[in-house]
Amino acid sequence: MRQLSSSLERLGEHWPVVIVGSGYGGAIAASRLARAGQKVCVLERGKERLPGEFPRTSGQLLKDVQMSGPGGSLLGKLRLGSPTGLLSLHLLGDVAVLTGCGLGGTSLINANVALRPDPRVLQDESWPAAFRADIGGRIADGFTHVERMLGVQPYPENRPAPRKLNLLEQAAEAVGGRFFRPPLSIHFEAGVNPAGVRQGACTLCGDCATGCNVGAKNSTQMNYLPDAQRHGAELFTHVAVHHLARHQGHWRVYYRLVGVGREVFDSPLQFLTADRVILSAGTLGSTEILMRSRAAGLPLSRELGRHFSGNGDLMGFGYNLDVPVDSVGYGDEPMEGRGPVGPSITGVIEVKDPDSMERSMVVEEGAVPAALGGYLPTLFAAVAPIMGEDTDEGFVDGMKEQARVMEGLVRGPYHGALHHTQTLFVMSHDSGSGELRLDGDSLRVVWPGVGRQENFVRGDQKMRKATEVFGGTYVRNPMGTRWLDNAILVTHPLGGCVMAEDAASGVVDHEGRVFSEESGTAVHAGLYVCDGAVIPRSLGTNPFLTISAVAERFCALMAQREGWHIDYSALPGQLPPAPAKPVGLRFTESLQGIISGAVDEDYREAAAPDRAGASSFRFIITVLVADVNALLDDPMHATRVTGCVLAPGLSPQPLTVTKGTLQVLVPDPQQPSVKQMRYRMQLLAESGERFFFEGFKQLVDDPGLDMWEDTTTLFVTVRRGEGPGDPLIQKGVLRITLDDFARQCSTFRVTNASSTQEQLHAVGRFGRFFLGGLFDIYWKPVGPEELTA
Repeated sequence: MRQLSSSLERLGEHWPVVIVGSGYGGAIAASRLARAGQKVCVLERGKERLPGEFPRTSGQLLKDVQMSGPGGSLLGKLRLGSPTGLLSLHLLGDVAVLTGCGLGGTSLINANVALRPDPRVLQDESWPAAFRADIGGRIADGFTHVERMLGVQPYPENRPAPRKLNLLEQAAEAVGGRFFRPPLSIHFEAGVNPAGVRQGACTLCGDCATGCNVGAKNSTQMNYLPDAQRHGAELFTHVAVHHLARHQGHWRVYYRLVGVGREVFDSPLQFLTADRVILSAGTLGSTEILMRSRAAGLPLSRELGRHFSGNGDLMGFGYNLDVPVDSVGYGDEPMEGRGPVGPSITGVIEVKDPDSMERSMVVEEGAVPAALGGYLPTLFAAVAPIMGEDTDEGFVDGMKEQARVMEGLVRGPYHGALHHTQTLFVMSHDSGSGELRLDGDSLRVVWPGVGRQENFVRGDQKMRKATEVFGGTYVRNPMGTRWLDNAILVTHPLGGCVMAEDAASGVVDHEGRVFSEESGTAVHAGLYVCDGAVIPRSLGTNPFLTISAVAERFCALMAQREGWHIDYSALPGQLPPAPAKPVGLRFTESLQGIISGAVDEDYREAAAPDRAGASSFRFIITVLVADVNALLDDPMHATRVTGCVLAPGLSPQPLTVTKGTLQVLVPDPQQPSVKQMRYRMQLLAESGERFFFEGFKQLVDDPGLDMWEDTTTLFVTVRRGEGPGDPLIQKGVLRITLDDFARQCSTFRVTNASSTQEQLHAVGRFGRFFLGGLFDIYWKPVGPEELTA
């Protein structure tokens, strides 16, 4: 599969449309608006992973998990793991939420179940009247568009049925519902999809929840995102949007680059501008961005953060059943001779109350991905005797159960008790009365005792019945205990920016436009929310299809309002293979010092701390070497840099670096035997004022041990304007401290390498080039001719 993301060097300073997030809402908006001829920029905080790069083992998974929580959460205020980790666990007080992080958002790890909700759900009065009136129109069209794009279909009858599917079907009568195979957004046969992407066939490995390594899962990186790119959209990863502000008819989008080394320097925010911004960062992300925006002065509805729902999500386990289940994914384990695990979810029991939509729910079976399975035999052996409820009795049965526990502890997750464990999920209807609040710079969910609601009690009863049929031990949601005040674990968060008739009732209107006041129907021009945050209530089933249909409707209405035309016709043929991206390199560095207006003085004199008008200057830049070979082969090659500058003498707020370049080891035009490192960049202030920065490190072998001084000292000038011909206003010297140099060394990363060997080769070549150049300057023996001279 071709890589979709663009290099950060292409992230300009202004875009007509900026979309924040690349899950279902963001990907659909990118595709549809790009098809409408708009220049679209997608910002995703995670990184891009191609099939084959998702975690398969427990060790790999540990490197791809991140945890966060505000003060007072279960583990206190914390941030653990990589900020671009695939699995993101948010410990938010009364609720814990699991989301996906990467190009494709949570679609990378979801269970692929494409169910439409009970018709009564969309007819509920919690939705705006204009939305309800459109159920047979654009909403129906939206469902059709999504189902076609994702190629949804039930688990095929001609494939061997997984045991977990058969067991759920056998439990349907006891649970009191109707069993069926739901539509799934999975390719069961290899082929080219409607976006022109060739996908592999599902291998029934069971690892959907940690990302599909065979390309069969129809996450947005397989369809809507490549379709958007094919129509001109640009997708950028490692960009975490912090907040928005309105300025002179445009939107300022403040962001931080993550996972590229800037964290170690505590780098301030950068910004770009946009005509239109569509927030699709998920229920948590979009709400959090708007809350920070409100804290920065953007007027918004008081309903922001309210009406949070966990979609009635509940998880339980039929542990150590009397029959095998085969519900642990295979990962790197051989599949020969074993039964199929199947996709994460293949079967549903619909428990529908004809008299009460709120009492209806679905019960689904699930698979445990291999990367997680290794931890579970020990965990269940410890937890089940304390929190579990054995549904059958008898001395012989008890001995068999203990034997299976011991077998699993010795032989691992494909044997013993875990091999006999059914994972169960419930989606139901909670009260939707949770509230998201901003605690410092982190979200918290306030929803005391949520797990005691009636829907969770009944959900537990249904999963216990599904366990009792096979004589297992029912282990309920481990968070749903009195010790944790009946907190819940949610994988389908909804609400926080709900759609409503006006700002007194919600945050956006029925078109996704953000209300601009605390009451009334006025909206901010060009600001939208397009994801699960707008859903005003629980859906009672897997929500991604409904979120996607809503996103399709929002885009259709936006295009109609703006006078655009969305071309929905399929593009012929398979996408051509993209040329291989060259191996690159990136690192982050920080220099700081003094500048002043003494532009007629020597650099060092201008940088004297006691100089009148002297002020501090610090930059934090990330160097983006797109092609290591091009850099090494051309001495004059200019690589791109991005970053920010703290210079109170120029601007009270941080300045954003634009059009930045760095040339490494180029000859000094006045002294060819002397080498320089040259920096050039424009600095954009929040006021709109621009400055042109130039700096050089002079590498020359003077008497003494001067290499450290030369390579860490930058002589700089600043001009008011955009180029070298504009008025010179500042001059000075910046230096790298020893601490910052150590931090810089920790940020070196090779990009686009296909193997560890290729990474090492790139590092080796760059090291030989740079260190070799320094050797030539400072240590190369003097030849006879030079000695004579």
